[in-house]
Amino acid sequence: MLLCHAGPHRLAFHAHEVASISTAVGQAAASARRAFQVPDGATRVLVSATGGAVGVDTLEIEAEPHPLLPAPPVAVVASGGSLQGFVLVQGKLWPLVGLVDFERFLRGLVEAT
Repeated sequence: MLLCHAGPHRLAFHAHEVASISTAVGQAAASARRAFQVPDGATRVLVSATGGAVGVDTLEIEAEPHPLLPAPPVAVVASGGSLQGFVLVQGKLWPLVGLVDFERFLRGLVEAT
């Protein structure tokens, strides 16, 4: 699992959904900060096998498995279906999102404005 920050906010991604990680320089990635109405910005980009990309501020690898706590249906709908649930890591809840669905959700936020 990858634990990431978007501004002061936390997000988790399944590591197997990430085909590569690159720097944000020269990448056309949707910033995860958009989901929290924070100005865009990223230092790392998570790229899926299909080419979708999400920019995050920081990331770290969490090798230990953690149980998935269910997400309320209203939160799943509000996230465009990208929220898969929550994991408790380091004493904090981390929303676990699907990389491809989250990237699609972020792009939709820009198109809606």
